[in-house]
Amino acid sequence: MKIKNKIITIVPVLLAAMAFSFSSCLKENDTYVDFSKVATTIELPLAALNQETNVKVVPKTYTASAAGSDLAIVVNIASPKPLSSNLTVTLGVNANALAALNTATGGNYIMLPSTGYTASSLSVTIPAGQRTGTVNIKINTAAIDKTQTKYVLPVSITDAGGEKISMYSTVSYNIKVN
Repeated sequence: MKIKNKIITIVPVLLAAMAFSFSSCLKENDTYVDFSKVATTIELPLAALNQETNVKVVPKTYTASAAGSDLAIVVNIASPKPLSSNLTVTLGVNANALAALNTATGGNYIMLPSTGYTASSLSVTIPAGQRTGTVNIKINTAAIDKTQTKYVLPVSITDAGGEKISMYSTVSYNIKVN
């Protein structure tokens, strides 16, 4: 009976000691990042994902049709708070990115011919209070050679409406048609 009483007394003391020892994990340290003080940057979220996963080119396969297909490119405002005014972001086809891609991959990618895509606008206005907008590029699948598997359309942010352009600003799409 005495042992049982001692165990009943010791167990709560041990549990309390363990709780206090774990509380030290909750204290701030040098690795804490205060994102409320980070500047606004404009990015292509797929570029961020690709860099983190070491993907150099995003494969996009389409079925040939007279109507073509859409390539939706999402633009993101990365900021502590949504912006209080509209922001217009402009994208462009980036031939320099193709050379960098071929250097990085040792690939023999070639630029998608200008007949292979159209865009009514490469700009998107992201409304105040929102974080994303989408630019649509029409892929003219009927005009693309089905035997060519190395066509690439590299797209980059060219103007961020006065905001900083992120290092995640270019995505290379490998366009294939079957």
